[in-house]
Amino acid sequence: MPDTPQDPRQIKASPTKEFFIHMLVRDIPLPRSIIDLIDNSIDGARRIRPTGSFDGLWVRLEIKPSQFRIADNCGGIPVENARNYAFRFGRPKEATSITGSIGQFGVGMKRTFFKLGEEFRVFSNTVNSRFSIEIKLQEWIARYSPEGEEDWHFRFKTLDEDVQVPTDDQGTIIEIESLHPSVAESFGQDEFISRLSQDIAVAHSMSMDRGLCITLNGIPLRHDPLRLLNSTLIQPAHVELEYTDPGPKPVKVNLYAGLSERSKEEGGWYVFCNGRMVLRADQTNLTVWAEGERVPKYHPDFARFRGLAYFDSDDASLLPWTTTKTGVDADSLVYRAVRQQMIEITRPVLEFLRKVEDERKKHEDGDVQDNPLARAIAGASAAGISDLPARSVFVAPQPPPPPPGPRMETIAYKKPVEQIDRAKELLCVSTNKKVGEKTFDYYLKYEGGADGK
Repeated sequence: MPDTPQDPRQIKASPTKEFFIHMLVRDIPLPRSIIDLIDNSIDGARRIRPTGSFDGLWVRLEIKPSQFRIADNCGGIPVENARNYAFRFGRPKEATSITGSIGQFGVGMKRTFFKLGEEFRVFSNTVNSRFSIEIKLQEWIARYSPEGEEDWHFRFKTLDEDVQVPTDDQGTIIEIESLHPSVAESFGQDEFISRLSQDIAVAHSMSMDRGLCITLNGIPLRHDPLRLLNSTLIQPAHVELEYTDPGPKPVKVNLYAGLSERSKEEGGWYVFCNGRMVLRADQTNLTVWAEGERVPKYHPDFARFRGLAYFDSDDASLLPWTTTKTGVDADSLVYRAVRQQMIEITRPVLEFLRKVEDERKKHEDGDVQDNPLARAIAGASAAGISDLPARSVFVAPQPPPPPPGPRMETIAYKKPVEQIDRAKELLCVSTNKKVGEKTFDYYLKYEGGADGK
């Protein structure tokens, strides 16, 4: 459409809809865009249950190659919120916020629409209002205002205010059809559905702990709550912090460092922002690892390590998460300060795990008869995070002192495998260590004298 007359000195810098859509969806994986819609449902749950249980609240996803549908009973979208904020591209400063919100960037819902398909429908009922919106993407892209400018607005298809809506009908339904071919293909794959189930359960584990029921194609999602081993001998570190500098609302942080079941893949640091997991089992320098002499690179010996970092604020914009909620903002001043604390409480746990590994090797080699550190771990029970008191340092037993006797050192040398196997047969032993000990004793006895000196 031709431009209307304008100031000849004015240079247009507004984005086109096509460019905006392309940039909005290019950097977010398909599963994460779907999880963004669940974020909105959980914000609704927080609105109607700000401090209580989520028991009885649900989010139901139906995913098939022909359609995507998400429905919840989490209170619906207030009309004024929909009219002025919810469908804006970005979050205006004057927008009302939910205490502890996780949908704070103002792009999630629209980004998911554009990521998935061409036709969208939204139905929402609150306690005193209801509305519906229908959008066909290509028609919206082609729509211009009377002044010749691109019209970015959406419109209600139906709208009823000042009505009484039964509790059982309060909630939101979003339907997306005319799916993009790549999306339809993914939705038809069992592997994608399985991976999506896992991603949702991980991202929203804390909301599920509070009682929220999330189903995918009729199947309730399950997750294993994060737990740390706790006993009189082994006790996780738990540090509570608060930062007031970033903005008008404080950022509260709870850090935990301790032990859990042995898993090379699950070991590492977990980071949450307002209950939303944004970093899972991190084993990189983004958290604490490979910090020179302070913290080594992640290693299989550390497979029992678990670090948990919970960032919470009434003002979600102060939290150190990325816009896709798939990582932390390493440049955040709050995160940089907290990261130093994460390093400090990590170190004692890793030192203990190295002692455990050293004990294991000595026990297997027969150098020590007991393994008290391993027994201490086996005797500890998995405890929920809410059951752990504040404790500034990790508590664990120390290895027993070495038995009395002469100072010992190790001798190591290499020989061909065939010769070592032959020596084992002659000496009637089964390990390389025993071959070394027997041959050393033999040499001292026959070359060093009868008493081996």
